[in-house]
Amino acid sequence: MKKGKKIGIGILVFLVTSIFYREITLKNIKTKENHVVIENNIISTDENIIQSEELTLAVETKNIIEEKEVTIETTLNSENLASIKTEDKELENQISKEWEEQEDKELLAIDENIDLEEKIVLEDIEYIIKKGDTISDLSKEYKIKSDYIYANNVDKNLRILQIGKKINIPTEQGIFYSVKKGDTFEALSKRFEVDTEIIKEDNNIDRLLIGTKIFLREPKVSRYLNSFKQQYVKQNSMGSFTNPLVAMSLTSSFGSRKHPVLKQVLNHAGIDLRAKTGTKVVSARDGVVSFAGRASGYGKLIIIKHSDGYETRYAHLSKIDVQKGQKISQNQYIALSGATGRVSGPHLHFEIRKNGKVENPLTYLKF
Repeated sequence: MKKGKKIGIGILVFLVTSIFYREITLKNIKTKENHVVIENNIISTDENIIQSEELTLAVETKNIIEEKEVTIETTLNSENLASIKTEDKELENQISKEWEEQEDKELLAIDENIDLEEKIVLEDIEYIIKKGDTISDLSKEYKIKSDYIYANNVDKNLRILQIGKKINIPTEQGIFYSVKKGDTFEALSKRFEVDTEIIKEDNNIDRLLIGTKIFLREPKVSRYLNSFKQQYVKQNSMGSFTNPLVAMSLTSSFGSRKHPVLKQVLNHAGIDLRAKTGTKVVSARDGVVSFAGRASGYGKLIIIKHSDGYETRYAHLSKIDVQKGQKISQNQYIALSGATGRVSGPHLHFEIRKNGKVENPLTYLKF
């Protein structure tokens, strides 16, 4: 009995315990399910939060990008505007600079014209002859016609230019003329073919004073020069020499020069005249042949003695047609030119000597 009671109690305890555990298990299961639901909710909430944060981040990123784009666009616009302004400023400065340069040029041109106008009347340059100078070269250098250089120096023999010699060169096409007794505006106008009013205007005068120099603009000077050439030759000839050639063309002057063959600076005792081999040579004055033959560097040479201690020499001849002791008349044919002796080419070497001393032939001849 007791034993059966114990068994019943045990079964009851077992059942109660089982029910208790069952309830606990069910409660745990529900709790777990609730935990799972809660966890799922949490996960869902987290996902929503993440989605919300991602959306917020996307919106913020978009806003930032848009703000950056606006900033960049604004910056670019500002830079473009600044660049445009800079370009406009540079263009303005360039235009201003060009205007200033143009104004400077115009002012300079005005100043130069003023200087030029002053030189027309006042300037008569004194030039000192240097080695190698020719009237032709000076004419080109100073842009003045050769005739005007000659006409400004009628008291000098410019057919030979002596180193260190002073000559006058005008700064404008024309000549400086010394007023002489009997000169009038009308006479000068007719003689030089220059308008009377131009003479008065260029010199700012209304009357002529003897001895004063006046400027004649672009005058005709051919007859003026010829009269002085003839007068100069007559005053200095002292023997009335004529040219040894019909056509006179100077190739080498009298005085020191570099010898074309020896290549040394030597004194040239005469002048060289252009002449092809076989050109006729005539006597420059009446006389007697004192030598006719070969003579060292002279080649074939003729020497003619004249009165007053003068003699003439004709060198580098190809043919001699006179004999020693023969009387010769002025302008008589005596030989043919050539290239004998110490020469670099055919020409006539011509000398004038007085009492054995060499003279400058250009003082006696006409070109």
